[in-house]
This record gives sequence, structure tokens and C-alpha cells, in this order.
Amino acid sequence: MTFTEAVREGIEIVKLDRAAIRRVALEPRALSPALMITALVGIAIWLCPPHFSVHGIITGPLCALAYLIIGGAIIHIVALFFGGRGEIAVFLRVWGVSRVLGWLRIIPVIGVIADLWSLVIAVVILEELYGLDRTKAILTVVLPIGLLFLVMLIFVANLAILGGLLSLGHLF
Repeated sequence: MTFTEAVREGIEIVKLDRAAIRRVALEPRALSPALMITALVGIAIWLCPPHFSVHGIITGPLCALAYLIIGGAIIHIVALFFGGRGEIAVFLRVWGVSRVLGWLRIIPVIGVIADLWSLVIAVVILEELYGLDRTKAILTVVLPIGLLFLVMLIFVANLAILGGLLSLGHLF
């Protein structure tokens, strides 16, 4: 699959075309274009203020690829936990190609809306590739986000408590 073909398929997946999801899932050569599409998301984020920095040209694509791989692995594990049957390589190909939507991150407000739509896309991909029903697919996407939010909330609360104790002189 060429890069241009992958972009076309990605646009169809963004429109929730299940046939496009199946076509990309069956195309092992879609992984390289999926990784390139994802790396370009990192560049789009880098170009969008306030993220612009000299080192961002490298870290942006690397972070986008890490998100695809680590996030994809987490989603894969949760999908298996909910009884899904699928392969991580296939999921990464399809999800990576669908990241073409992330190119809209270059436009601040539109990029946020695109990120929200990407959650819907992930649910449809999970239904199609893992055979999950809608509820389990939604839980597969929302559960890791909720757990991450909870961990961040606990971390911030602990920092606030630590800061309060330091300001009162109770620690040192």
C-alpha cells in the first residue's frame, strides 16, 4: 500500500467506512504508511502554537509514534480483557492510518474536535477488528482514559498536599 492509498483509506476510516477498516486490516504493507501518517501528526502538533520549539521537530513525531504503540497496546489488552479477538499489528495498522485525522491538530480548535472524533473512530475499529459489541468497545476506549485521568488527579492532589505541608514547614 502506498502512502497516498493509505491516506485515502484513512479518510474513509475517518468517515467510519467499515469496508475501509477491513481493507487496511488485510493489507500488511499498510504499517509503514500508518507510521508515517502518525509521525506527521506529531509534526502537526509541533506546528500548532504553543508547542512550537526547535526540538519539537524530533520529539513531536516520536511522541505521536509512542502514543500509537503504547496506547495501541493498552487498548489491545483491554479489548482482549473484554473478550475481543484481534491482533495488535492489525489494530496498529488501521488505527495508524486513521490518524490522518490528527493532521487537523495544526488548527487549534478543529484539532480538539478531531481528537474527540478519533474516540468514535477507535470504537468502530474495535467493533470491526475485535468483534466487540458497542458497549464493550466504548469501555475499551474510555476505561484507559478514565484510569489515566484518575492517576493524574491523585498525582496532582499529592503534589498539592506536599506543597501545603512544605509551605507550613511541617516537612523540613
